[in-house]
Amino acid sequence: MSLLPRLALALVLAVLVGGGLMIYDQKRGAEWVVSPEAIAAAKAEGKMGVENDRGSVTVLPIRSETADVLPIKWMLAGVAAGAVTFVATRRRA
Repeated sequence: MSLLPRLALALVLAVLVGGGLMIYDQKRGAEWVVSPEAIAAAKAEGKMGVENDRGSVTVLPIRSETADVLPIKWMLAGVAAGAVTFVATRRRA
């Protein structure tokens, strides 16, 4: 396969993998320990906030400690997928 289609395929796959991982993490709420939606749902039920297993109540959203690293994780996964695709589509002698 020539260079241009290899680069295009690697780029498309890198964007798909990175974007897919981002969507997956956002759907499962990886950015939050206690999300604003969970607090709003608890307040709609008449509670003061979200109760944890120790009995304390959280009234403000709490971000995960790893929330700032998530974009780097998505980028590295995309770059790795693109690199693997680029290498796998080379001509073999």
